[in-house]
Amino acid sequence: MKKFSAVLAAIFFLTGCVAVKPSGETEQIERVSLQYIEGTVQSVSGNEVVLSLKLPEFKKTPDIPISEIAQQVVQKSLFLEGIKTEINSVSAVIKEVRGSVVTVTLEKPQPYTVGAVLKLKIPKKIIAIVDFEVIRGRGKEAGRVTLEGLTSALIDSGHFTVVERTKLKTIMDELQLSLSGLTKETPEKVMGKLLMADLILTGTLADIGGAWDINLRLVNVRTGQAMAAITMRTPLFKPTELRDASAMNEDFEGDAVDASWFFGYKKYDKSTYERYVDQNIGAEGSKNSAMIDFNFPEDTKHTYAKIENKKKRDLSFYNGIEFFAKATKKIYGTVSILTSLPNNPNRLDEWLGYFVVDTEWKKIRIPFEQLVVARGWFKYVQDFGATVGDQVWRPNYIEMVRIGVPSSGNNLHVKGTIWIDNVRFYR
Repeated sequence: MKKFSAVLAAIFFLTGCVAVKPSGETEQIERVSLQYIEGTVQSVSGNEVVLSLKLPEFKKTPDIPISEIAQQVVQKSLFLEGIKTEINSVSAVIKEVRGSVVTVTLEKPQPYTVGAVLKLKIPKKIIAIVDFEVIRGRGKEAGRVTLEGLTSALIDSGHFTVVERTKLKTIMDELQLSLSGLTKETPEKVMGKLLMADLILTGTLADIGGAWDINLRLVNVRTGQAMAAITMRTPLFKPTELRDASAMNEDFEGDAVDASWFFGYKKYDKSTYERYVDQNIGAEGSKNSAMIDFNFPEDTKHTYAKIENKKKRDLSFYNGIEFFAKATKKIYGTVSILTSLPNNPNRLDEWLGYFVVDTEWKKIRIPFEQLVVARGWFKYVQDFGATVGDQVWRPNYIEMVRIGVPSSGNNLHVKGTIWIDNVRFYR
């Protein structure tokens, strides 16, 4: 019961914390290939052996903060009290860890002598990462970006299996219901589900004048005790990684529209279109919406009449884009999203989603997984002063979002208007 109380106390502490495929192309930490560590026998008593370990030196990566954090997590959790391991292929359990000295309980006594050098297997551990709380700074997005990048780095290290966040949240919710008496499951039974993890990583982030104070704790689930702390102050993101991770929620209301939206008159060959905010009509009873008047003459070349948002974004936490649209006639439209390669914004790919609207407001929802590579983009990429990318979808490297009406796919000789409102990204 003492053990359960200790773990429960830890969980109460963790649930007090409030919640950027990771953020994609984060730089990976160096994979540690070690599966065993050498240890010198200090004493033998029955089936207990005390070993002094020759701990490995991990490569410092101060210029990559998330990798540096991951290295510390690996280093400070090589061996956990209560976890199974092997000494020279003999099954054992770690009884106690004190720095580089560990006490190991063997499955059965072995004829080891003081001074003998043995091989202790580094067990692969299951870790659950609780959402990091941003107590000062750019809100939840910074915590999520750090968490996602760190999750990828820990998996890539080869030392951990990471519990899915959705499963962890479900267990936390079940525990709260159990403690409130709203479910028949006992706290002990719910806690049993949590014991699928060996470790829990939690902590806080705080923006202090451009640098970040990072305070994390590693909790051993078996003992319910914080076994290590990770603290550092560092710039957490490179300038190229500082992207907007918000859901957008653009309704075009108010006196000024976000400057990242591009409006105005556009002429291409014989085609013309004009983009502006219509202050007389909006979706769901609102007053304003984005409006595109377009005119595609019969002998026009391919034209895309669209509104554009050129804010750099990280959409790793979203599943798709949605908006309301209506037109003066039934018309075929597209969503175009431009992505870049990491550290090279001049290599771009275009991804397309398709929709049809008529004369009544219609909610359009396009999952990112349904987007397709725009092959025709190869002809137009030079208009952006760029070259074609590698056709890999990177939601964390969004360079532009466009919504509009292409001349192709519609009657080439078409003239009309489309209204767009309440643009947002959804989870």
